Amino acid sequence: MNKIMKLGAMVLLALSIISCGKEENENKKEIIYKSVEVIPANREEINIVATFSGTLNAIKSVDEMTDGPGTVVKINYKNGDMVKKGDVIIELEDQSTESQYLDSKAKYASAKSDYLTKKSTYEKYKTLYNEKLISQEEYNKVKNGYLASKGMYESSLANLKNSNKIHSDLKMKAKFDGKLANLEFERYQKIKKETRVFSIVDDRELKVYGGIDSKNMIGIKEGAIAKIEVENSNKIIEGELYEVNPVSDPQTRKFGVKIKMGNKEHAYRQGMFAKVELQTGKKEGILVPKKALIVEELSNYIFIVKKESIELGEGETKEKKEVLIAYKVKVELGSSSGENQEVISEKLETKNTVIVAGQYSLSDGDYVKESK
Repeated sequence: MNKIMKLGAMVLLALSIISCGKEENENKKEIIYKSVEVIPANREEINIVATFSGTLNAIKSVDEMTDGPGTVVKINYKNGDMVKKGDVIIELEDQSTESQYLDSKAKYASAKSDYLTKKSTYEKYKTLYNEKLISQEEYNKVKNGYLASKGMYESSLANLKNSNKIHSDLKMKAKFDGKLANLEFERYQKIKKETRVFSIVDDRELKVYGGIDSKNMIGIKEGAIAKIEVENSNKIIEGELYEVNPVSDPQTRKFGVKIKMGNKEHAYRQGMFAKVELQTGKKEGILVPKKALIVEELSNYIFIVKKESIELGEGETKEKKEVLIAYKVKVELGSSSGENQEVISEKLETKNTVIVAGQYSLSDGDYVKESK
């Protein structure tokens, strides 16, 4: 029995020695650091930016429609040609329109002749009547004939103007300087009434239409600067807000805005897709690179770094050491500006150090060091 007790005591002593040695080694072991890249992220004045997408359209454009039917007899330009105001783009022919024009022209000439004759007679009879040389009945008869003739003359003049316009519009002209588009007809092809024959587009200035949320409407003013990126251009063009709808769309709850941009070199075309960042105001906030964000379960997080002092070892071997610790912070997203994103959280301070590389291998509270 004594042998057994002695053996048990020896085992306990051995375990105690091993345990103490382990604790001593753990207290003395080095901290494991993870390498990260960091940047300062301080609270500063930032632009409030609204983003949206849309297609480019010319600010000045018009579709030319036929007043009546016709057959194409001549085409003077092709799509893409630059034309001047008054240039005849396409010529049509229509026998019915020609006949109506000639008929209204003849009726006008006849009505005008009768009107001038009866007007002269009326003026003479008016003088005679005023001098009491003719009766009231004679005067009224001439006057009524004159007024009826005047009515016929004015009616024939209106008909002539209308038929003359339709006849003249058989030669379809450009209403302003611009580029010819949407001309899809061929010679001898028949065209119906009220058909678009071609368009004139002045694409020296383009517009983008979009909608912005109510939070971006406060303080918005015409003339606000916009950054526009046209598809496949890899270039940022500066634009300007020139129109704001003060009433929101009942379905989207967004307010319509129109942005214009210069295009004097005709580098961009109507119908191209564009992304717009519109500066609607300024506020205080914290911007971080978008690459710093981590998305987990539909929430956004960043890692910030804080310098702290920790104690290592025990007793006489205890020492203090300054280390960098990574803390995971849940953030709300604010305004976006290019590659930067506003982040909002009560845990963020006026001055912060944010991890922009290496954060995906981190857990909250990890020790880190800045990579060189």
